[in-house]
Parts: sequence; C-alpha cells; structure tokens
Amino acid sequence: MNTLWESVTWDVARAGGFTAYALLTLAVIVGLALSTQIQSPKRWPRLINSELHNFLTLLGTIFLGVHILAVIVDPFTHFGLNEILIPLASHYRPEWMALGIVGLYLGIAIGISTLLRKHIGYAWWRKLHILTLAIFALATIHGIGTGSDTSTPWALGIYIASSVLVGTLLCKRIFFSKKKPARVPARPAAPVPARSVSTATQSSPRALNGSRGVATAIPEQNRTQAVRIR
Repeated sequence: MNTLWESVTWDVARAGGFTAYALLTLAVIVGLALSTQIQSPKRWPRLINSELHNFLTLLGTIFLGVHILAVIVDPFTHFGLNEILIPLASHYRPEWMALGIVGLYLGIAIGISTLLRKHIGYAWWRKLHILTLAIFALATIHGIGTGSDTSTPWALGIYIASSVLVGTLLCKRIFFSKKKPARVPARPAAPVPARSVSTATQSSPRALNGSRGVATAIPEQNRTQAVRIR
C-alpha cells in the first residue's frame, strides 16, 4: 500500500506540474497574442481572447496547487512546508527548487495586482503583468532542473516547443508591433459674434431688402386669408 501511494502521489505531482506548465504556456501565448493584436476580430473576437486568457490562468493555478499538494503528501520526497515556501531550504536540488518558489511568489503578486487593478491603475497593473514572462522562464528552468522526466524526448519537446512559441511572439511584440498613431483632437469652431452678424446684415442691402420683403409679405397673406373668410 505504501508503494502504491508513493507511485500515485508521484504521478499526480508530475502530471500536475506538466499540466500547470502547459496551461501557463498557453496563457502567456494568448496574452502576447492580445498585445500584438495578431488575431482576427471577425473570426476570434478580443473579448473571447481575454476570457480565454483569464480561464487558462485560473486553470493553471488550480493544477499548480495540485502539483504542490502532491509533492507535500508524497512519502518519498518528504518535502516540508518550509522547503516549499522558503527558497534554498529544500534538501532536493535547492537551486532549481528556489526558482520555482520565486515564480510562485511572482504569480501571487500578479494575482493580487489583478484584484487591486482599480486601485493601482492600469499603467502599474500592466507593468506588473510583464512579470508573467519571468514566471514562464523560471517555471521552464525549474521543470528542466528538478523534473525526473527531463531526459525523455516528450518532456524536452514540451519545453522546447513552449520556449520557441513564447520567444517568437515576444520578439514580434518587441520588434514588429505597430504603434497606434496618436489622435490629434479637432479644434472647435470659433463662435461668430452677434455684433458681426448684425453689422454684416446692415452692410449688405440685399439682406435688408429681403428681410423687408418677408416682413411685408406676412401682413398681405393675413389680409387675403381674412377676405376669403368673409
């Protein structure tokens, strides 16, 4: 039973770690796709991309919790809370474990900044959100350094493919993204003074004659209507 429990917890820890890493990679890819605006608004609306990014981040956080919990309860590794929460305190590959712990704290900081986005402002939230790339880099190095499956072709393929995709989108974001031109506000038309209007009508005799003709035409129409009524 002890051997069976060890195998179950170890497999869950490995599966949870790789699933969390894959979901983190997809969340970073979708986030970079949003920032570079490479998606088509007609085929894939921006709202769906934002919701997908949030969903992938939340799902990745859940599997990260599964990974950490499985490592704690695993009787073979014997990780304590101090080894999980304090960098360089682990008895197993402390340097590589410390990178994962730092990435965990950065993820918590980004999550708190998202909750406080209305209070800290969009500019500060966006600056803190850039740390997601650092989390991806730390998670990649942590997985390569501590994972027991690093030497397998499928694990190396996951790390290489994820790094290439994220690196390509990041280069596109930095070097090939088009900046939106700043819009120049249109100047409001200056109001015409009332005096200039009155002087213009006084200076043009045609306007005066036209206004007099209209004024005389109104009483004549009233007279004709009165004669018809009689």
